Amino acid sequence: NMLRGLDYVRSSAEKADQAVNRDILPNQSILVSGESGAGKTVSCFHLMKYLATLSTKVDPEISKRRDASASSIEQRVLQSNAILEAFGCARTLRNDNSSRFGKFIELKFSNRGQLLGAFIDTYLLEKARIVSHTCGERTYHIFYEVLDEKSFSSGEREKLCINSATSRDFAITAPEGGGERSRLLHNGYEDHAKMFAELKRSMHTMDFSRHDQMEIFQTVIGLLHLSNLTLQGGLIETKDGEGCTINIGHPSLGPALRLLGVSCEAMNTAVTTVQFKAVNELVTRNLNVDQSCRAIQALIKGAYDSIFMLLVARINSCIVGTEDDSGGAFIGLLDIFGFECFTSNSFEQLCINYCNESLQQQFNRFVFKLEQEEYTREGIKWDMIEFQDNQDILDLIDMKNGGILTILDEQGKLGMRCNDRTFASAIYTKCQGTSERFGADKKQQSRGLFSINHYAGLVEYDTAGFMAKNKDEIPMEAATLLASSSCAFIRSIAEAISAKENGGSAAKSSISRVSVGGQFSNQLRRLRRRIDGTHPHYVRCLKPNDQLQPCNFDPNTVVDQLRCGGIIEAIRVSRAGFPHRYTFEHFSSRFGIIGNVLGNKKRQGPKRAVGKLNFGKSATAANSRKCARGLSANPKKSSEILVRNIARWILAERERQKQDESPDLQQGTETSARSEAMSPRSFWKNQSPHSGDYDPQHKQPANSEAGIQLGTTKVFLLQDTFDCIERLRGQVLSDSATRLAAVGRMYIARRSYLNILRAYYEARVHQGLETLSPPSIAENRSDDSALRNIDVNIGRFECVSEDVGQRVPVPIEFEWVPSGFGRYVRKSEDDTDDADVEACMPPENDNACHDVYNQLVAPPQEGDGSATASVVSLARQRYQQAISPRKASNSVLGM
Repeated sequence: NMLRGLDYVRSSAEKADQAVNRDILPNQSILVSGESGAGKTVSCFHLMKYLATLSTKVDPEISKRRDASASSIEQRVLQSNAILEAFGCARTLRNDNSSRFGKFIELKFSNRGQLLGAFIDTYLLEKARIVSHTCGERTYHIFYEVLDEKSFSSGEREKLCINSATSRDFAITAPEGGGERSRLLHNGYEDHAKMFAELKRSMHTMDFSRHDQMEIFQTVIGLLHLSNLTLQGGLIETKDGEGCTINIGHPSLGPALRLLGVSCEAMNTAVTTVQFKAVNELVTRNLNVDQSCRAIQALIKGAYDSIFMLLVARINSCIVGTEDDSGGAFIGLLDIFGFECFTSNSFEQLCINYCNESLQQQFNRFVFKLEQEEYTREGIKWDMIEFQDNQDILDLIDMKNGGILTILDEQGKLGMRCNDRTFASAIYTKCQGTSERFGADKKQQSRGLFSINHYAGLVEYDTAGFMAKNKDEIPMEAATLLASSSCAFIRSIAEAISAKENGGSAAKSSISRVSVGGQFSNQLRRLRRRIDGTHPHYVRCLKPNDQLQPCNFDPNTVVDQLRCGGIIEAIRVSRAGFPHRYTFEHFSSRFGIIGNVLGNKKRQGPKRAVGKLNFGKSATAANSRKCARGLSANPKKSSEILVRNIARWILAERERQKQDESPDLQQGTETSARSEAMSPRSFWKNQSPHSGDYDPQHKQPANSEAGIQLGTTKVFLLQDTFDCIERLRGQVLSDSATRLAAVGRMYIARRSYLNILRAYYEARVHQGLETLSPPSIAENRSDDSALRNIDVNIGRFECVSEDVGQRVPVPIEFEWVPSGFGRYVRKSEDDTDDADVEACMPPENDNACHDVYNQLVAPPQEGDGSATASVVSLARQRYQQAISPRKASNSVLGM
C-alpha cells in the first residue's frame, strides 16, 4: 500500500511538471491534506524529491557545471525539510512527527524544467505547545535533540550548562502525569542523536556556520532553563502578594542569564513589571506570581516563534536562487493541517477547521468549474448543478460584522474588562439564531461551549483560553531585554519582535495585542488567491487505523477521514452530473459487446455456427487483435449507433415498466410505492433487453432523457445509466463465458473419452482379443478433423478416410518401455537395440510394476481373469496420461 501511495504521489508530481513544461497551464499547485499521522509531511517530501530529481535530468551538463564547493539548489531544497521538522514538528497522540504548522513551498522552474529556486511560506505555528502539552505528547523535537547525551561533546555540554541534564529536568519538556511515551505502536523518532546529526548536516548545506549553529542551540537551551523559573520557587512574592521578584538562588537562573547573555536586573524587570501609558505619563505596575509566570511563558513563546521565523527566512535566502535565473512558472506544494475534532477543541482547532472550510470551498468550486467547462466544450445538454456551498460557515467564523473571530478581536480591544466569559456571551447574543450552523444550548452556555456544524461534521468548542491565545501577548520589555543580549542571534530575535510589534496597530499599552485570528485570516486569503491562480492537483492522505498498525484496516476510521477530507462531498458533487465519461474508442471497446443484444432480433444472413473452437494455426493472438480492431474501424460511428440503441432500450424499458404498474399498488401507499418503484436504483434492478416485450424498433429517443449523451470526443453517462449498462455487460460476458466453457468442456470430455476407448482397444489387442489398429494418439491430438470423423465401436476401432471413403484396418506391433515412476509408454519402431529391450523390464524391487508388466506382457491363460483386470488397469493409466496435460486448460475455462 505504501508503494502504491508513493506511485500516486509521484504521478501527481509528474502531471504538474509536464503541465509546466508544456505551458498548458503555467502555474501548478499540489495540495496535500489529511489528518495528523496520515503521511502529509512524508508525501510532501517525496513530491519535492521527485520534482528535484526530474530537474536534474533536464540538462546534466548544467548540473555538472554548478560550483562544486556549494550545494546544488535541489539539494538545498530537500535539506530544508530537516530544519523545518526539527523546529516545527512534535509528537502527538496520533503521530510521532506531527507538523504543528502549515507550509506552502513554491518551486520555481525554468522554461526547460530546470529547478531555479524555491520559497517557503508558513502558517500558524502552534505556540501553545512550546510551554505546555497534554499527557502522552511532547513539545518540539529540537528541545529533546539538544538534550541527548550524544548530541554534544562533554566540553560543549559543560559550556551549554547541560552536563547531566535530561528532558525531565526542565518545565517545558518534563512529561505530565508520567506519560512520556506516545501511545502509538510505531515510535520511529526516539534516536534524537541521529536526528540532531541530520539537522546539523542540513544547516551546513544551508551555509549555517559552526558559530551560527552554536548560537541557535545556545538560545534554545537558554529557553529551557528560563522555563524552570515558572516552577515553584522560581519567583518570590513581595508586597503582600501584589508583586514578586526572581529568586536569585534558583539553580536555573544562572544558566539562563549566561546563555541568553542578559543581566539579572534586566531579566527581573522584564518578567515582574509591566509599563503602559496613561495620558502622557509612563506608568509601571508590578505583577504577581501568576502574572509573572504568564509573562515568562509569553517571552519563551515569542522568542521561539521568532527563532522559527528567522530560520525560515534564512532558508528562503539560500534557496531563492539568483537574480539571473529567469523562471517560467512554479509548482506550489501545500502541506496543511487537516480537519480536527478532539474531545476538547480550542482556538487552534477553530483556526484549523476554518482553513479546511476555506480550502474545501475552493476544492468544490474547482471541481464544478472543471465539470461545467467540459460539458460546454463537449456540447452536452446539462442543468446547473446545485450543491451546498459552505460560504455561510465562513461568514459565521470570519464575517466583518458578527463573525466569531471578529467578535474575538473586538473583545480583545476592550482590554482588561473582557475575558473568555464575556466573549462567550457576545457570540451567544450575536450568532445564536442568525446562523443555522451555530448551536449552543443552555447546558453548553453554562459551560462556555458552542458548536459549529462543519462540512465534515459537528464540532464543539470550548471558549476557555480564546482571549489569551488570540492576543498573543508579547511584553514590550521582552524586546528590550533581548536587545541587550551579548549574543548576536538573540539580538536578531529582539529585532524580529520589535518589527512584529511595529507592524501591528498602535497600542497604548506595553502589551502588543497582535490578533492571531486576524493574522491567520489574512494569510488564508492570500493563500486562496495564490491557489486560484494555479491549476491544482490534490493528494489526500489516509491512515488505515489510529494506532498506525501495519495490515490493520479500520473501515470506520477511513470513512471518517474521507468525510473530513471532503472526498465524500466531492463524490456527491460528481455523481450529480455525468460522473462517467469515455472516449469513443474506449466506449466502443468496452460496451460494443452489448450492441448485438440491443440490436434487431432477426439476424440477417446465414446462422453462425456455435460451439466450434478454432485450435488451428490461424487462431493466434495477433489475428485476434486484428479482428478486434476491425470491429471498431470507425469508433465515433460505432459509438453513435451504440448510444442510440442503449437510449432506445432504456426508454422502452421505462415505458414498459410504467404500463406494468399494478393499479392496486397505486392506491393506499401511492406516494411511497411510486417513489420506490420509480427510484433510479429500483428501476435498473430488474430490467433486461432479453424481455419479450422489448421492441428495438422504438421511436427515435432523446439520448439526454435516457441519461447518456454523445459529446464531441467523449460519451457521457449518468450514474444510474452506467450501472444499468454495466450490469447488462456483465450478463453478456457471463453468457459468453458459459458458452465458451461449454464448448471447451465438450472438447476435453470427447478427447478423454476417445483416449479411454483407445486404451481399452490396445489392451484387447495385447491380449489377442482384437486385431485392428486405432489411429495414433499423436494424430488425434494434432488433427482435429480426424477426431470428428472417428466411428467408435466397443468391439473395434476403425478410421474413416475422407479421401478413399472406405475402412482401412492397419495392424500394429508395439512394446512397452518404462518412462519412470511406474509409468510405461509404447516403444517406437526405430528403437530396437538391446539396451532398450532390457529397459523394458521393471526394477526387481518394484513389485507393483512387475504385476502391471506381467499382466500387460504375459499372454493370458485360459480361465484366468487377469485379462479383464489388465484392460481396466491399462485403460485407467492411459486415461490419466491423456488428461494430465489438459488440467491447465480446464482452470482457464473456469472449471
